[in-house]
Amino acid sequence: MGTRKIWTWIACSACLVFGFRLWAMEQDGSTKRQDPQLPGLMLAKLANTQRIVAGLVSKNYGEIKRGAEDMLRVCDAEQWETNPDPVYSQHKGELRRQASKLIDMTEAQNLDGAAFVYIQTISTCISCHEHCRDVLRIAQIPNANRVISIPATEQDSAWTGMPILRR
Repeated sequence: MGTRKIWTWIACSACLVFGFRLWAMEQDGSTKRQDPQLPGLMLAKLANTQRIVAGLVSKNYGEIKRGAEDMLRVCDAEQWETNPDPVYSQHKGELRRQASKLIDMTEAQNLDGAAFVYIQTISTCISCHEHCRDVLRIAQIPNANRVISIPATEQDSAWTGMPILRR
């Protein structure tokens, strides 16, 4: 694998880590999660993607396979809260299918195929986070079909039913 590809993979991993950090910072100031397991599962998915990229850049099929198998276990975990939204379910199913494809690519020792599936996996993660952040959160705001004022104080927040998001 050439130096250019290695730097590309490193840049992709850095973008993934940066995106997760932004997501974590956003979640820090927002409403509390009902399931304390979810942040742990997100960290597990992140660790698995890092393991996969490390295997890709070192051409270590065993490492890629272990990361994909662990990702598959996370996808099947009962603790992963299921959202009834059909788009969210589609993203979750797609992540599971991509983890299975990664396993198949490592068994065939197809590095280019594994790299391609990995990029699709990252794209699925980003699309799912955009959907959860931008679509589902807006759908949960009461009376979202009309103009609403942004609460400036705790008292305003209690009155409107909207949480105050802080950074």
